Amino acid sequence: MNIQVIAMDMDGTLLHKDNTISKQTKKQLIRLQKQGVKLVLASGRSYTRLMRYAKELKMDVYGGYLIEVNGVAIYDFKEKKRYIDGRMPISNAKELFHYFSKWNVEYLGYMDEGVFDYNPESLLEEKRRYRVEHHILDDFPWTSGTFHFLADFRDGYPDIRTIMSADEITEELNKVVITYHADVLNEIVKIARKELGDRYWLGLTSDRWLEISMPTVTKGQGLEKLSKITNIPLEQMMAFGDGENDIDMLQKAGLGIAMGNALDTVKEAADACTCTNNEDGIYHAIIKYLGK
Repeated sequence: MNIQVIAMDMDGTLLHKDNTISKQTKKQLIRLQKQGVKLVLASGRSYTRLMRYAKELKMDVYGGYLIEVNGVAIYDFKEKKRYIDGRMPISNAKELFHYFSKWNVEYLGYMDEGVFDYNPESLLEEKRRYRVEHHILDDFPWTSGTFHFLADFRDGYPDIRTIMSADEITEELNKVVITYHADVLNEIVKIARKELGDRYWLGLTSDRWLEISMPTVTKGQGLEKLSKITNIPLEQMMAFGDGENDIDMLQKAGLGIAMGNALDTVKEAADACTCTNNEDGIYHAIIKYLGK
């Protein structure tokens, strides 16, 4: 199999649950780069939260790429150049704030290095109780995470701005996230897809994390742009993912592989499945399809 590019989602795919890359996966990925294969980290994260992993994999040495925030930007390590396209206008960010404010959910509006964070008072009270029950320090941020009710990502998004109204959204966004408990969010997603699906891209990256971007922004579109930049056809690309924001990428790549922990919709869209992220699914797929 002539694979020249390997594109990987991060959370739930390349990373273990403790946000680390396993030694054997890292060893194989560096080996492939020495043979000329280009690595791509394709994530909902921005470059601020991707750079340390890229450098750990020596992508700055071998000339890899980042597909940031589901396709909003592409970073070329060799040229040290960032291509940005598809940010969400302020008017759309405000529209989404008003639309989702009728539910008891958290609204997160992501910039490159910061986040607009809105929690209705009832949700804040729930988080206060959660802090006490789990012995979490008072200075811990109110932000939720992809898999957790409270999560601290100030290492990548140091500028966390608590807001109480849409008028406080003053910058274009890379994406909007709506998050709450899975059972409640699942019902909201069904309604939102019907009412917003013709004007926005909406996808679950976990059962409690809904990501929203402009309709032309997807990881798959990012992979197509990368194909033009590198002159490497999509047929020679392998992609890994676990969330609905990975589906377009998996379908456009020559070989799209879903993780064992992927959502069912992702497994159905993929060409093949591998082990879970915590079982080093990428490593095992590389050995299976590309050899040692």
